[in-house]
Amino acid sequence: MNKAIIVGVCLILFSCSSIPVGTMLKLSSLDGDSFLKLKSKELRTKIQIDKPMEIDVTKTKLSLELETSKGNIIFNFPLNVVYVKDILPEENWLTAIPERSEYELSLSEEAIKNFKNLQVKMKAEQPKRFSFNVDTDVENNPMNQEAIILSIFVRFSENSDYITLFDRASVKIEDND
Repeated sequence: MNKAIIVGVCLILFSCSSIPVGTMLKLSSLDGDSFLKLKSKELRTKIQIDKPMEIDVTKTKLSLELETSKGNIIFNFPLNVVYVKDILPEENWLTAIPERSEYELSLSEEAIKNFKNLQVKMKAEQPKRFSFNVDTDVENNPMNQEAIILSIFVRFSENSDYITLFDRASVKIEDND
């Protein structure tokens, strides 16, 4: 009985999280060997952001942090826009999701070359740990909002589905001026 209560509480906590449990499981299986097999031309990311906000695609990049015996190393990979589309508002029985923009992005030609070089280096220096980040900046903030709602997805191969990194997470806008 106590185990059922603990499992129930865990499910409630995870369902309220901005990072889905399925994502944690999928990413936990991505090891160094899997990373070395990734095809840089197939890497994609999607960002959905509530309107009227827009992202600055020129400041959007995929970054990879490696923990090696020599310390942490961060690599940045610039992204190119594949497409931008508007998604109409949605309503379901729990919540209403406002209109939003969706950006699909791929590695730039320079980033593809750098990513391949990184994979070669990783064969020689086996990292202890690595992590992906998608970094972006806000371009249009007409109402001077302090936070945005966004979702970020990543796809590692052409034949796989997008993995949700954040689902409708509220993110504070930091002033970089």
